[in-house]
Amino acid sequence: MSYFTDESGRLHVVDAEDNATPVFAKVSGGVLHCMVRCTDEATFDAVGLSVGLLTHENEGSAEVLDEEGNVLQEAVEASGAIIPASGNTVTRIGPHVITPAVLDEDGNEVTPAVMDSRFHANFWLGSEVVSRGNWEQWCIQWMSGADGTPNGSEESKATQGIELIDPLSVATPHNVLL
Repeated sequence: MSYFTDESGRLHVVDAEDNATPVFAKVSGGVLHCMVRCTDEATFDAVGLSVGLLTHENEGSAEVLDEEGNVLQEAVEASGAIIPASGNTVTRIGPHVITPAVLDEDGNEVTPAVMDSRFHANFWLGSEVVSRGNWEQWCIQWMSGADGTPNGSEESKATQGIELIDPLSVATPHNVLL
């Protein structure tokens, strides 16, 4: 697979049959950036672990057997904090402010903020990870998902409980990597 960005800034993934699929992500300087949201952080962690975006701090190890099938070393389960896998950067945002609170001159809240209580995160795959190409299939699968539940004029696609947000539809991104 390969990819290109068109004149409007839309990223397209090209499959083996030369079909170009527009996707909701950006590549800049060889680094892939995605904006996502889901019901909760546990969903993000479960899917992130299953696709290799995230890993456990202590990865664990498989059972080791000798040639006769005897256990030489028991399996060790992965444990510890869930962290970005090597070459990835993840920013956990959490709930997102849609409309800020209105305060009076004394700092008292006049109108409460409007919040999107879903869990939001941004992730970046470094150029080495991008060059391996696994992300291309993720993005194509996301684009075949159901329409997400947008905020304002956003567009998103949902699969496995996670919405991939179209970066071109976000008027003011709140978390950018410089």
